[in-house]
Amino acid sequence: MKQRITAGIIALQGDFAAHQKALSRAGARTWPVRHPEELAQADAAVIPGGESTTMTLLGYENGLWQALKERALSGMPVMGTCAGIIMLARELVGESARVHPLGLLDIAVARNAFGSQVDSFEDSVEVRLAGVALTVPGVFIRAPAITQVGGDARVLGTRRGEPVMVQQGKVLGLSFHPELTADRSIVEYFLSLAG
Repeated sequence: MKQRITAGIIALQGDFAAHQKALSRAGARTWPVRHPEELAQADAAVIPGGESTTMTLLGYENGLWQALKERALSGMPVMGTCAGIIMLARELVGESARVHPLGLLDIAVARNAFGSQVDSFEDSVEVRLAGVALTVPGVFIRAPAITQVGGDARVLGTRRGEPVMVQQGKVLGLSFHPELTADRSIVEYFLSLAG
């Protein structure tokens, strides 16, 4: 029998509870991660949506971002949604002096590019996961836009022809929130990277 994947969810700020539910429904064990030592037993990690300035401040202050980057560079799967993709990016476009991304995805992103909170929406996203083409629902809330993809990063998902999901090694970045829908395709794909 295959061992259950243990996923640590970065719980500095944002909607980490929705990720816990989605990952649990997909068969993973989960727990919130607020300190570097809490990553030690994780097979994978998720950076949820939220406010990237606050995440920057809290995560660098206690060494969590440094520990997460080290684990990711050693091969641990990491998925970032919305603010999570901002934290994973190599470069931020526009005002971003207080946000210090980890540089794990060779992409550039623009914060809140899809509009403010009142401009939130749901739309179809075309994805290719493990060679299979799917259409999945995507929830976009103050979503960042991927403005450039380079290096080893590759586009896995698009909305109306624009990239909204990328992968580099075992690191996934999404502009949208798969955890807020009933579709488990993306969450299951992410967990497969740890199996």
